[in-house]
Amino acid sequence: MLTALFAGCASYPHSSEQTISRIEASPQFRDGKFRNNKEFNLYNPGKMWDGISEALFNKHPLSVPQQDIPLSPLKLQDFEHQPDQALRFVKLGHSSLLIEISGQFILTDPVFSERASPVQWAGPKRFHPLPFDMADFPDIEAVVISHNHYDHLDYQSIQQLKDKTQHFVVPLGIGDTLRGWGVAADKITELDWWEKKVLGSVELISTPAQHFSGRGIRDSAQTLWSSWVIRDSQNSVFFSGDTGYFDGFKEIGKRYGPFHYAFMECGAYNEKWADVHMLPEQTLQAFQDINGKTLVPVHNGTFDLATHAWYDPLKEISLLSEKHQVSLMTPKTGQVILHNSQTGKAISNEAISQQWWQSMIETAWQDKEIKQRDERYYRKYL
Repeated sequence: MLTALFAGCASYPHSSEQTISRIEASPQFRDGKFRNNKEFNLYNPGKMWDGISEALFNKHPLSVPQQDIPLSPLKLQDFEHQPDQALRFVKLGHSSLLIEISGQFILTDPVFSERASPVQWAGPKRFHPLPFDMADFPDIEAVVISHNHYDHLDYQSIQQLKDKTQHFVVPLGIGDTLRGWGVAADKITELDWWEKKVLGSVELISTPAQHFSGRGIRDSAQTLWSSWVIRDSQNSVFFSGDTGYFDGFKEIGKRYGPFHYAFMECGAYNEKWADVHMLPEQTLQAFQDINGKTLVPVHNGTFDLATHAWYDPLKEISLLSEKHQVSLMTPKTGQVILHNSQTGKAISNEAISQQWWQSMIETAWQDKEIKQRDERYYRKYL
């Protein structure tokens, strides 16, 4: 969040007349900018200073892990196609997910660089290596982008993927960035909210989110942000992208729910910017609003983008899910999850429900100060 607010400027080619016409016709585009249905002042000077002071003076001492995060290395054979109607997925880190549905690979928000930043010598650094070798990575039917912040749209990753990806499906306005980066124009589809792209038996549907966009101080809200529905005739998943909690989740659930898996943002949160990044209790409520069956928290465990401990999102959503009897899945990065359509349950070669971060927390809690700072989270939910 802080990186997105204060990153340096970036530029890309001007929009084509056709793109400008579509943007200006969008119900989300008003008075020269894309806007949320709920208006709020993201750049309020008081809030901005609160965010800066929080990062400077109240940042958790374990915002970055002291130990190696456990990974499940992906092998070339892991990318062999499953039967056409199978659904499987693997978390690649942060909000990057590889989803196979109807025999097609869909990749969300690929960020494979060392840093989520406009430059690779500064900015939030990756906690863990990639769980795969890029040479093993499969051909991709579609890359889906939620919005253009650096931790969701990464230049180097697009360069690695542009020749092995058939389609780039993005919110309105982001197409010009991709064309400027060398992606063929005929591969790019730009969508407004509630519009869809059909790829064989798979539908990619752009749905509302409550967030903002911009890669610098001069392009604020010039491109749209979206959540996504990804479905075929038998399977359906939801990808929230980055978002604050808003009433639109109920409408998404009404139109497209239920979802077998909901990949919901849970990380880089703070009460000071809850308008654009959900707190854990809001993540749970949003999951219930969209009528999800299994919650898979994303946007955590890879980059330091807020002030909380790196493991707080996983710990808090686990406590909330247990309290409210919600089905939660927190696989390791790189762990392949296969959905069994006959039983309606997920299967994996590894334990899915394992709270892999718990032993890392217990080690950290040997420092009494850190343990005291964390105990308040337990008290909130127990």
